[in-house]
Amino acid sequence: MDEQKPSTIDRLLKKMDNSPGFAGLGASIQIISRLGDDVDGGIREIAAAILHDAALTAKLLRIANSSRNARGGRNVSTIDQVLAILGLNTVKSVALSLALLDSLSNKPQSKQLHAEIVAAYFCGSLAHEITRFNGSHFSSQEAQVCGLMQNLGRMMSIFYLYEDIERSRNLQIERNLAENEAVVQTLGVSFEDIGVAIARHWGLPDVLQNSMAPDTGEAQAHVATNALAWYQQCSSFCRRVTEILFRLPESRERIEIGKAIDIFKKNLHLNEKDVLEWIEKCLLETDALLAEMIFPCNVEEARTFLRKASERALDMLSSQDALVKDSNHDGSQTPVELIKHILRLIHGHYNFDRTLICLPVGSSSLIAIAGVGRNAAQVTAKFRCSGAKPDLFRVIMSRNLDTFIPDVRLPAYAKLIPEWYNELVGARTFVMLPLMGEGKLLGMIYGDYSEAHASAPSGLAEGSMLEWRNQLIHTLQTGAKKISESQG
Repeated sequence: MDEQKPSTIDRLLKKMDNSPGFAGLGASIQIISRLGDDVDGGIREIAAAILHDAALTAKLLRIANSSRNARGGRNVSTIDQVLAILGLNTVKSVALSLALLDSLSNKPQSKQLHAEIVAAYFCGSLAHEITRFNGSHFSSQEAQVCGLMQNLGRMMSIFYLYEDIERSRNLQIERNLAENEAVVQTLGVSFEDIGVAIARHWGLPDVLQNSMAPDTGEAQAHVATNALAWYQQCSSFCRRVTEILFRLPESRERIEIGKAIDIFKKNLHLNEKDVLEWIEKCLLETDALLAEMIFPCNVEEARTFLRKASERALDMLSSQDALVKDSNHDGSQTPVELIKHILRLIHGHYNFDRTLICLPVGSSSLIAIAGVGRNAAQVTAKFRCSGAKPDLFRVIMSRNLDTFIPDVRLPAYAKLIPEWYNELVGARTFVMLPLMGEGKLLGMIYGDYSEAHASAPSGLAEGSMLEWRNQLIHTLQTGAKKISESQG
């Protein structure tokens, strides 16, 4: 990895230096991060710096005049008034967000970059709140800028090394790796190391460079007593929380946030009640400001998109299941490993939001046993179709045909959708594909999309999908035979 690391970073920095769009970004970050640091400069110097950017001036005036910030219907027409109403923290955050947006948007991967900017804005807001309440000796403005810069390395990599990031994503799917593991294996270096290298290359302030240092996994044992230590530890904690909220499955949020609080509670004087309140406040305020900025992505869209990009297969098969106990025919993989692998391939190929494999129980019931994607663990545990009342899934199961449902809210389908599905899953579109062996239904592939789709994805009964379906059929037949033999 040490041999690869300079190669990756040098290649990235060279591309950045050759890009006109990034020629001034480092300087902009320096200027914005130092706004207000010189007390003698006063409001006039800050206003002058803002007025040099017409787009920023217009955006800040719009935000200050929004219904959320309006003061008695008064029209805000000067930057002095903007600073008085919004405060320097918001002004600096909006300026940095716009600088990143302007530089990162003109690429096919712009949707992902927009989501990353949303995550960065939240991270900065949380760092500001923690510092305002628990680190009053330090600058909440500086903490906010440090938080905003935490995923700089990730954003630059996505922008300039997109083919490498796509290879990393494919490796993640194929081997069921965590995202950071796949990135290090592909690039030879972490996103955090890349961010630090960029900050150093741009000559950003020492406090910013220090705050972006890679997370070692454990906080220092003593309370942060100086500015450098506070900003570094506060940024590290906020980066962890942002990763949890924007990249991990929703079912893991509370427990993982609790773990992060336990690690940093002494250093940053944290308690769970306050942190959860700050998180909720920052999510709401981030969403409100994004709407005022007419930003192309909101918080929920960013969280959904980034979770999907980071997800791993979630196995819900119990240790007693025959598929877990028995080995595959070639001895290289157990059936459950093969099922999970194929599910990941299908999930990635069709860009589903959630992909499950379901098994029939008797002649009229259907249960999910394994899943990949958003909230897959929770959905798999409760995807149970049985009882006297008919539902759409068992109707499809009885027909043994590939089925595409364009929108579950259409009247013909809505009356057959179980209540638990609307509450827990909430997908608008789904497909169900039967796995038939010797004329018998062995299982069903379920894949869904959160938003309604007018047409089914292509190639559901041919090419790679046909091969994957045949592999699943063979695996399920093998498992069924083993069960039958053990019972006989």
